[in-house]
Amino acid sequence: MDQTEARRRAAAAADEEAGIIRPLVDRAKEGDADAFGALYDRFQPEILRYLLVRTRDREVAEDLAQQVFLKAWRAVPRYQHRGAPFRAWLYRMAHNQMVDHFRTSRPTTDLEGIDLPEDPEAEARVLAAETNEALQDALGRLSDDHRQVLELRFLMEKSAREIGEIMGRKEVTIRGLQMRALQALRREIESTGGLP
Repeated sequence: MDQTEARRRAAAAADEEAGIIRPLVDRAKEGDADAFGALYDRFQPEILRYLLVRTRDREVAEDLAQQVFLKAWRAVPRYQHRGAPFRAWLYRMAHNQMVDHFRTSRPTTDLEGIDLPEDPEAEARVLAAETNEALQDALGRLSDDHRQVLELRFLMEKSAREIGEIMGRKEVTIRGLQMRALQALRREIESTGGLP
């Protein structure tokens, strides 16, 4: 995404926040379930996608997204407009919910009974899966801030400004963090002999 597109998206998000989102939030704060439902409809797909990228499990991501919006419904009366958009508030809640989930669960994989397909493209898919797994493992070894900034920038396609709002940091800080995160990712990949 080039700078012009990033600015256009940021301006559109700011307009949406001021014109549509803020009045819905104000109504939801007063207990208007329809207004909160509209906020849910607007942001649930985006929050679900964020959680799906992080968990790599649709069922878990859907459960976490539901928990995020349940907590948001309970907390929205205390929400205050303080410069960061409502979207950033939801992303922080989603991030915290996901961190809590990973603290309390241990992922396991049962490889018994898995049959590889015997078609001409199977090798390419297996190689792509191995590459993806190696990349995910390298991302998993990064600090939480480095992993989050890379996922928001490259998987969620957020601008530095949007990431700053989500993470509660200045745009210039996000740009530096992204550069350091990419360097750390490169070191992690190189330390294991590179990608397959």
